Amino acid sequence: MRTRWIPVALLVLLAAPAAGQEREIRDANLPYDLEARLIRLYDRTSTRHFEGNAYISPRELVNGDVGARGGTLRLAGRVHGDLAMVDGDIVLERTSVVTGDVIVVGGEVTMEDGAAVEGSVTSYGVSTVDRDRDRRDDWDRRRDRWYWGRGHSRLTVRAGYNYNRVEGLPIMFGPLIDTGGDFALRLEALAIYRTESDPDFELQPDRFGYVVKAEQFFGGRIFSLGGSVFSQVDGMDRWQVSDLEATVASLVFREDLRDYYDRTGWSGAIRINPLRAFDARFEYRQEDHRSLAAGNPWSLLNRGESWDLQPAVAEGRIKTVVGDVTVDLRDHRDDPYRGWYINAVVEHALEGELVRPGMELDLVPPGGPLSLADRTFVADFTDGFIDVRRYTPVGYRSQLNLRAVAGGSVTDGPLPPQYQHALGGFGTLPGYDHFEASCGAHLVSGSRVVDGATRTFFPSYGCDRFALFQAEFRGRLTLDFGFGDRDWQHWDDWWIDFDPNWVVFFDAGRGWTNDATDLAGISQGTGWLYDAGIGFLLDEFGIYAALPLTDDGGSPKFFVRLKRRF
Repeated sequence: MRTRWIPVALLVLLAAPAAGQEREIRDANLPYDLEARLIRLYDRTSTRHFEGNAYISPRELVNGDVGARGGTLRLAGRVHGDLAMVDGDIVLERTSVVTGDVIVVGGEVTMEDGAAVEGSVTSYGVSTVDRDRDRRDDWDRRRDRWYWGRGHSRLTVRAGYNYNRVEGLPIMFGPLIDTGGDFALRLEALAIYRTESDPDFELQPDRFGYVVKAEQFFGGRIFSLGGSVFSQVDGMDRWQVSDLEATVASLVFREDLRDYYDRTGWSGAIRINPLRAFDARFEYRQEDHRSLAAGNPWSLLNRGESWDLQPAVAEGRIKTVVGDVTVDLRDHRDDPYRGWYINAVVEHALEGELVRPGMELDLVPPGGPLSLADRTFVADFTDGFIDVRRYTPVGYRSQLNLRAVAGGSVTDGPLPPQYQHALGGFGTLPGYDHFEASCGAHLVSGSRVVDGATRTFFPSYGCDRFALFQAEFRGRLTLDFGFGDRDWQHWDDWWIDFDPNWVVFFDAGRGWTNDATDLAGISQGTGWLYDAGIGFLLDEFGIYAALPLTDDGGSPKFFVRLKRRF
């Protein structure tokens, strides 16, 4: 079992330094033409790459360009092409020959007597990236000494996941303690106050929840054992949009982008984090689930409109085991330029049963009202999720980004509603309405009695399985403006650069149901849905337009995102 991770570890160690190479070149404040030239050199597949200290012997001949990073490259042989180094030094020994140029960014060039360079030799000394990294490293060291070495404690007050139609703004408050050191103990005990609960509920304790966590670290925090007890409101399909976007949509436009249910129980977990790019978590959970009706929290706009209904979930106690593994080889987590990202999650039910209570469905004639019986889900289901992304630089300051996401029932059986998935809306298929691909779950509503009052719910959440493919090509518009003639020696004083991005994208998604008879024929698969669109981005803020491409078509949909699509 241990040997399986050796290739992954080697890949991480080799790929992680190279992944940041183009970003460092872009951020080093080089002349525009030189920056573009270096990025093309490092991106070419014919370029021979070196990482760390390296040596090219007198008998060695390299036909083509050489791109090195970090450490010292000693050249005693011949290079028929250009020789470039980022964040390191080059030593040209007396027998060395370079037929092209020698370029060093963030280092020095040393030439011994007899060394021959047919082109030019240029050194840019310590780059801006080096200085920024030194400042970050110094801050990280001081932070680590304070937080991990000495430990810390504080009383925190912060918002929960997002503003929503069930809780309003969940406010979390309580102590956080970290004992510090390589074998630290981290404790967190937070109460949750829900600023909005269903006004018809008379039990004021429903306004409160809690999350208590403990985690014991070992060996420099590369391994930990932890546990938690909790009573909290959790969102379904939280991967589709960011917490900030969900908050803004609810608070401003009265449009909640997620559905929710209540989880109360406890868990125990093992976490392994030996490398920055690899994280694995294995967890045992025992939880009670229950449905939650929408309340009436405040919103800035559309206050005369009703909030969307909540789905009814399968209620009861369930015991599950969860495996969550992430491999992140991207050069930057928030604004990746190149690299891979893989996240895989599997949750298997061990024991217990969940029951979706029956309800009276309100169907459009000729169906008329229909009674939906109780539905029992025994602990024999397995839910899986995988998210694979690839970020690839194309030419100068352009990217081709690909993403494949799939999830749902691993077996042929149906899933409880809270484990299902739904597509549609700007988080998945922006050319279509929110929850349009939910396998019929949002087409009808039903009524049931909850705590002595009649509530209205959707009878389910979404599909038992789904697949989503997203592709986008991002480019940069380099614009500048100022006054007078541009002086290339001193343009920084009075010229302004404006570098927005543009993007074209394509999406394809589909949902499947494993039980088409559950909702009297209403529940059914979606078929493949396609859309395409364009966008204009300023950093992470983007304005987009998307057009559905299926047979029935539709008009373009315009939307705004506060984060990258993926």
